Amino acid sequence: MQTLTVRFDDGSEHALRHRGTRADLGVISQIFEEQEYSLRPLKRGAELQELYQRIAAAGQVPLVLDAGANIGASVLFFAHAYPRAHIAALEPARNNFELLQANAAGLNVDARCAAIGAADGETTLIDPGEGEWGYRTAAGGAGARVGVLSATRLVAEQRAAGRVPFLAKIDIEGGEAELFSRDTDWVDLFPVLIIELHDWLLPRAGSAGNFLRCIAGRNRDFVFRGENVFSLANDWTAGPFRV
Repeated sequence: MQTLTVRFDDGSEHALRHRGTRADLGVISQIFEEQEYSLRPLKRGAELQELYQRIAAAGQVPLVLDAGANIGASVLFFAHAYPRAHIAALEPARNNFELLQANAAGLNVDARCAAIGAADGETTLIDPGEGEWGYRTAAGGAGARVGVLSATRLVAEQRAAGRVPFLAKIDIEGGEAELFSRDTDWVDLFPVLIIELHDWLLPRAGSAGNFLRCIAGRNRDFVFRGENVFSLANDWTAGPFRV
């Protein structure tokens, strides 16, 4: 195990544990050097930051959902970017999850060793040999069985605890096909949704299709940045976004 010190713009530091593998170092570089989850470069970045501050100023707790949290580098990024937020972090691979737990220690994080999906249940964790950032889930086949938490139930639990959905980040290696296959009303609760789509990784599987169908009928901007799509709600003044 190795430790890397992450330094933030405000001068603060945080130790980040990793394995020194290409996958771990790649994730850390994407998040802290390339800033792939930062909202600042977006034309609506200041507006989105203001919305976060309005939620916090109203005495409410912004919710960040991190699905596919890996070793917790993204969790650390979000915890620093949104210090008043509560982070619900899901990671199905046990070896990644153990690092996630260590890196999230002392932060306002609910870390669970589980996959996210359209419905509660179980799935199979598959290692296609692409490193620790490439684990996938599939309904059948050989591999370790892991639990699946439905996005609808997870978000409902968080809201019942008094948290206000703000940002959902989803990087689940093709699992978006199942996640967005049904029961997608939870999407409407998040003003910001960041997702990596994986048609490039899984050719001819059409894994992005359900997400695209889900988003097409909604009043949201669709912005590409790096590997991710930023799906941004266009109306803060009504419905779940009213603070």
